[in-house]
Amino acid sequence: MAQKLDKGPQERSVARAEQHEYQAELAEQAAKRPRRPGNRRRTITLIVIAVVFILAALLSLLTLLPSATSSSGGVPVGTAAPEFVLPVYGGGGFGMIDLHALRGHPVLINFWSESCPPCRLEMPFLERTYTQAHGAFTLLGVNQADPKEDIAPFGKEFKITYPLLFDPGGKVNAAYGVTAIPTTYFIDSNGIVRSVFVTQLSPKTMQQGLASVGIVFP
Repeated sequence: MAQKLDKGPQERSVARAEQHEYQAELAEQAAKRPRRPGNRRRTITLIVIAVVFILAALLSLLTLLPSATSSSGGVPVGTAAPEFVLPVYGGGGFGMIDLHALRGHPVLINFWSESCPPCRLEMPFLERTYTQAHGAFTLLGVNQADPKEDIAPFGKEFKITYPLLFDPGGKVNAAYGVTAIPTTYFIDSNGIVRSVFVTQLSPKTMQQGLASVGIVFP
């Protein structure tokens, strides 16, 4: 009877030792296993949020950039520029300007008004570029809504040497879908609209516009 009582604690001690040994082995195996990747659903969610953020940033950037295509209702890029014949009321030249007669030569049509602050800021840049181009393109300034008597004094004030045209009844402005000024159309030698900027031109946008009609300008 005494022998049986002595064996009980010994057996339990052995069992405990085996159990500890087994647990240690399990812990060692668990430590050696490669860690599972983080929560997959959470990772996908973060990726989607990042993509949405990037797209939103790009959209904002594009919204802030000047428009290089025709405005709503304007003449689409790649189509023929509407023909017109308008009288010269200021700047350089005299008589009538026939757009069709200018085929074979790139033409820039700048829609402006003396009451438009960006137009007034843009005029010296246009004149300087036109002068430096030495005839590489024809520049026409089509007035919007000003009295015809005001065009000549305005041209003298800014020392404009390219023709400033009067648009009776605003028919040409309407044909070109001009709803905001300044607006500048770049037309190639075949009479096709190649680019449109509904903004005050800068050296960069001027280069882009001229390049679209085949003119490389420094």
